Amino acid sequence: MARRKAKGPLPALVGLVGTLPPLAGLALAAFSWFAVHWLATLPPDVLPSGSPAAKAAGAYFRGLALGGEYVLPAIFVLAALISMLSKARRAPPRLAVPGEAPLRREEAPEPRNEHDIYRMGAGDWDDAPQAVQAQVDTSAWTLALLRSLEWKRFEELCAAYFQQLGFRTRMTPAGPDGGVDIHLLADGSDRSVVLVQCKAWSSYDVGVKAVRELLGVMTAEGVAEGVFVTTGRYTQAARDFAMGKEIALIDGADLLAKIRALREDRQQALLAIATSGDFTRPTCPSCGVKMARRIARESGDAFWGCPNFPGCRTTLRIAAEAGT
Repeated sequence: MARRKAKGPLPALVGLVGTLPPLAGLALAAFSWFAVHWLATLPPDVLPSGSPAAKAAGAYFRGLALGGEYVLPAIFVLAALISMLSKARRAPPRLAVPGEAPLRREEAPEPRNEHDIYRMGAGDWDDAPQAVQAQVDTSAWTLALLRSLEWKRFEELCAAYFQQLGFRTRMTPAGPDGGVDIHLLADGSDRSVVLVQCKAWSSYDVGVKAVRELLGVMTAEGVAEGVFVTTGRYTQAARDFAMGKEIALIDGADLLAKIRALREDRQQALLAIATSGDFTRPTCPSCGVKMARRIARESGDAFWGCPNFPGCRTTLRIAAEAGT
């Protein structure tokens, strides 16, 4: 049954202001209070005089102002709240590609590349059959195998690789990583000597913004060296920015060559870490559990959702190359 539209000047005013940006409604609330308060506090001698009708009209409008100085601003504030709720309800959910730290939309280096937490109701999606693990040769190290790793498994591989080089490592726990995934520690202390950021990106090149953020964390924490590792590649701008700075950029091909340069037993140890269990289904970046495949009812798009919903509303886009 169609909803009946409210009639009358008050609902019409609320509806009209509700179509404006929320800040405009709040500005109208402030302006109306000052304007009506000024009218309500006019001294009696400035009100219309002369005929009884003029005096009555002046007294009538003064009475309206005495009550309206609070009622009218409240109406505008209510309309601003309605506008904010309406905009939030209309905002479409944004899905994301695995391997990204949470960023605001205007800060994202590439479109739709970040972990995203959004408001989704239980009725907005359906459970979907879980995707079969991507068929990739796990008998030897290849670039295809490296790029099939979900973001968390890739971070674990990177940590194990640095351990093979003799470093002690500390991984950032689940949740926003603050621009760093792995700390390489000094011997005999918990002091970080190198900061490592990992990005399991295959569809996008790592841009200068992500590298600049790593440098910012290095500066803030007083760490002289940094390493950025990705399964994909870097833009030329990112490489130019890192040049002359104590930041090593390792792309997928570089990492593969470094792993293959290790002794055979160490290569096999890293291979076992990378391919044990379900190494392609992503881990929830907020709470560290394997995610579930779901279908958005409105768009029909598949996405990864946290099984701890509604306590956790983190989602990840399902990459096209994953075969889903």
